[in-house]
Amino acid sequence: MPDSTSTGSARQPQKRRPFTPPNLARTRGPAPDTPLDQVQLAVGRVVGTHGLDGELRVQLLTDNPEHLLDAEQLLVGDARTPYTVDSIRFHKGMALIAFDEVADVDEAETMRGNVLRISGADLPPLADNEYYLYQVVGIEARTESGEVIGTVSDVIETGANNVFVVTPAGGGKELLFPSIPEVVIDLRPAEGYLVIRPQTYWDDPE
Repeated sequence: MPDSTSTGSARQPQKRRPFTPPNLARTRGPAPDTPLDQVQLAVGRVVGTHGLDGELRVQLLTDNPEHLLDAEQLLVGDARTPYTVDSIRFHKGMALIAFDEVADVDEAETMRGNVLRISGADLPPLADNEYYLYQVVGIEARTESGEVIGTVSDVIETGANNVFVVTPAGGGKELLFPSIPEVVIDLRPAEGYLVIRPQTYWDDPE
């Protein structure tokens, strides 16, 4: 079924590539120590439309979609002027968002594929032990003894817990560390490092 209802002439179906989350190490983002009120964070991607009145169907790119309910403005794509949020609701794992500036389904269709961003100044304060992904990409990974393992180059979101991808200081294959208390025993984005206790397995070579 198409995402939008036809308003007249039939449209030829277009092949759409599935959305693949970007590797954070290959994307341009703020430095880990950038104050939150100076950043813009991706919260979703427009994947279609809903109805005839310009409502957008948005794939969520945030672990805390509830904070969108308080959003008054969002940036769309590369636009510098924010759009005014008329309504936001959730449906089948997606967000359905209507903007004051988008009047109908045809205008909404032109926004397909765009990333929606929110100003960090509009986000609620983080709780203890919470962080935004940009705050850990680029920080140093150390052992408990202070030995530098490498640099966090990416964060993989698995659903159960995040996995930190660490590029070794001396080069070589990337290392993966699950973000669980037994492995990541101290996380200090503001100070530029995290402390890792590598897991030991019985079949590890000595």
